[in-house]
Amino acid sequence: MSEVSAVPELTRQVAEFVTQTRADSFPPEAVEQVKLHLLDALGNMLGAYATRHPVVEGVLRLAREAGGHAEATLVGTGEKVACADAAMANAVLANFLDFSDGHFMGGHINDRLVPVCLAVGERSNASGQEVLAALLIGYEVYIHLAATLFAAVEPASARLPYFVVVGPLAGAAAAGRLLHLSTDQVAGALGLAASFQLAGAQYVHSGGQEKDLCPGHEVRRAVISALLAQQGILGSVDILEGERGLLRLVGADLPPEGMTDLGRRWRVTECYLKPYPACRYLHASIEAALRLHAQGIDPAEVESVTVTTNSSSAARTCYDIRSHVNAIFSHPYQVAVALVEGKADLPTAWAVKLQDPRIANLLPRVRVRATAAYDELYRHRSLSQPPWPAEVEVVLRDGRRLTVQVTSPRGDPGNPLTVEEVEEKFAALAGRVLSRERVNHLRQAVRDLEAVPHIGALTSLLATDLR
Repeated sequence: MSEVSAVPELTRQVAEFVTQTRADSFPPEAVEQVKLHLLDALGNMLGAYATRHPVVEGVLRLAREAGGHAEATLVGTGEKVACADAAMANAVLANFLDFSDGHFMGGHINDRLVPVCLAVGERSNASGQEVLAALLIGYEVYIHLAATLFAAVEPASARLPYFVVVGPLAGAAAAGRLLHLSTDQVAGALGLAASFQLAGAQYVHSGGQEKDLCPGHEVRRAVISALLAQQGILGSVDILEGERGLLRLVGADLPPEGMTDLGRRWRVTECYLKPYPACRYLHASIEAALRLHAQGIDPAEVESVTVTTNSSSAARTCYDIRSHVNAIFSHPYQVAVALVEGKADLPTAWAVKLQDPRIANLLPRVRVRATAAYDELYRHRSLSQPPWPAEVEVVLRDGRRLTVQVTSPRGDPGNPLTVEEVEEKFAALAGRVLSRERVNHLRQAVRDLEAVPHIGALTSLLATDLR
């Protein structure tokens, strides 16, 4: 038997899951979990809109100027633009603060899927129940693909981050569900969505704003792929298992273990939700620094700080903070802020933070190192082995050493945020631009999403008084 036949029609199997899975087969706990992730994304979008950052303003302006049919709502402005343009702009908002969710095998999810489901849902006159089903199916496709592809190559270590293909594939699957595509059309949409542009990840070091646009490009590609497939324009229907398909591109095992239980093992409950607006690789060090701050450390008495973690996490070390992107990916910056202020603030506050001499003086004294032990933990990451443990040691001028280790930071499935904490996060972000009454109304609409007759009833609540 040839190697190709060892994974027969895997792309089609995914497409069949998208088109044939019945909503009444969804586990109740998965449904309730995905509602939390939807609420989280809406709060992140509104919180980003509230910053009025030039990136946010510029993306929304371009979406408005693009013209086309008024199909889907821009979060914040409430204006309606073409479906793909709304999805792209809203994805940028959803990711902008780096507050979005993710999975331990790699990548963010709700900033890639919620904008697709809202925009395509509005275009197709979908109900809340249909949007909820498409979102949950998108999550499952994303997580199973990530578990397959990233088991072969750790995504953060790739110099050309091929992992940006997972978002478009899952987004195309969700869009295909909402557009009622056939199995063949969904398979073809996956093939189109996988034809992505290669992109560098230099933003981790230089702070380039291409990072802000990545989810927008992914989401736009997902929407366009599904819309083209609806017209009979199909990509490779064996894009996963083909001789030059994605599995062979990354050297994944054939047949791939991660895809065999799609539709039988529901994995959305394995996702994390973020309590801090920073790269997830930094959360253990942020949490350790917060615990050290709670011990009453005087920043002026700190001689040195050492963060110990794995190599992928340690690579996120930046001392020259030139943008909010640098702040998102900098252990030294985040640890210094946490030690001084006892909280993790929005990354857009970086310029103000660095005017505080306590933070500015402490930042260069934070060193980050990787050890083989932490690398080994990361290689064996799983639900029972959290992927992001770290420890922070502070040496004081009087010679005392204080150390805190965090093995599973808040938000991990083994150390989850409560429903109340997720709702409080949403209210804090959405409350920056919405009245308390509107915040509560929006939260209730998500709770009762199955009863919403048309998703436009929810998106209409996302307009603010800011213009």
